[in-house]
Amino acid sequence: MFIRLTALAMVLLANTCNQKAVKQDIASIQSKRWALTTMNGAKQEKSPIWMEFDPATHRFNGNGGCNKVSGEYQLEGSEITFGKVISTRMACIDPQGNERESAFLRMLSDRTYTVKFEDQLLQFRDSGRVAMSFTGFKKVASAK
Repeated sequence: MFIRLTALAMVLLANTCNQKAVKQDIASIQSKRWALTTMNGAKQEKSPIWMEFDPATHRFNGNGGCNKVSGEYQLEGSEITFGKVISTRMACIDPQGNERESAFLRMLSDRTYTVKFEDQLLQFRDSGRVAMSFTGFKKVASAK
């Protein structure tokens, strides 16, 4: 009986520590600006697309390459859900920029991804594959 109780206590303690680590990861995600590096398996060299997250309002904002983008997000465990995505409506000079931005907006509109976070790399995964990956490059000033 003692062995079972000890094992149960160790499992509960491990879960508690793991939840704290996940919360710290989420805080790290929300304190940086994230530059898009891959989308649907394609490298995005020198991509002008970036995002940042505001934990107080559960909103994200950024740049889709040609236009400002924003919307809502919800983090639950290791999943992030995006909704009510909006953008300004200016056309890109570069037709490839228009295509890239449209694809990015479609990937955010009413979608849920599994979040994987390691150091300066943020990945949004869909059914185990990496849908988008980002590199953290700048701390966002906190609003007070």
